[in-house]
Amino acid sequence: MNSSQTEYTQRINRTMDYIDTHLADPLPLEKLAGVAAFSKYHFHRIFFAHVGETPGQYVQRLRLEKAAMLVVEHRGR
Repeated sequence: MNSSQTEYTQRINRTMDYIDTHLADPLPLEKLAGVAAFSKYHFHRIFFAHVGETPGQYVQRLRLEKAAMLVVEHRGR
């Protein structure tokens, strides 16, 4: 991995950490691109290349997984 790939990976990981800690907040593409310090168009391409999902798909999947876990936790109550 060259230095620019390492830097991109770190920036995407930083964004994924941000998403994890702000999952209940609005997460527009512009905000996430700012966290990664990319333009929104470049961020979208880089995120998809690293993660295999668009940023919107990633956020939606995490929210659905969290909701499913909450349903399972509260089902027996």
